[in-house]
Amino acid sequence: MAHTYSLGRARSSSAGNPITFSYTVAAGDTVICLLLNVASGTSRAGGSPTWGSYTFTQRSSTQKAAASPEASAELWDVLNPFPGTATLTIPNTGALTIKYTVVIGRAAGGGYSAFDVASGGNNTSTNPTPGAATVTTAGDIGFAVIAGGAQTWAPSAQVGTIIANTDDGATGGGEQYILNPALGPHTLSWTFGTSDDWGAVSAYYKETPPRNLNVFKSVRAANGISVGERSGFK
Repeated sequence: MAHTYSLGRARSSSAGNPITFSYTVAAGDTVICLLLNVASGTSRAGGSPTWGSYTFTQRSSTQKAAASPEASAELWDVLNPFPGTATLTIPNTGALTIKYTVVIGRAAGGGYSAFDVASGGNNTSTNPTPGAATVTTAGDIGFAVIAGGAQTWAPSAQVGTIIANTDDGATGGGEQYILNPALGPHTLSWTFGTSDDWGAVSAYYKETPPRNLNVFKSVRAANGISVGERSGFK
């Protein structure tokens, strides 16, 4: 049993405050992951993104180079939401230019998803990576986002499967995913030979079995005897 991947919304860009758009969660979508590339040395401000009544959770932390950063990376998720259509909101009180992508993981067989592990890294160097994360279960799906100041972002390879690699001119970045990574320490990365500033985040999600709800019914018989009946529902 393992997750499958789907692209929820292709990479878009906006400097709105806030950035808002209608987004539909389909039945079976168990990981809604929001990958942000903020094209500024200043971190995005305004708080957590939301989808309808759900608030996204940030994994690792905002990553950008310690010295003279030009862009930062963020990774946020909502797990096991009810399907439907609602407004997805990305606060952006600094009115920065943000490149945002929505990606989807689907647990198999009516199962659910749970957060497994995350990692984050930043530097000014070649070959950016969020660093090693210790995957604890089989069937994980992992996502990673990179944001950096490379004038020509054109990696020659990466560990996971490409979602997108985009040269934005003064900055650049990309996203990738991986299915069924090996248990133990695992590192997503990009092979890029030009040294520049970057920040990167990865997060992995594991499957959990279908949830069972036990409903108890009872009636009181003669002489104080209680008779119980249990019904089980997924």
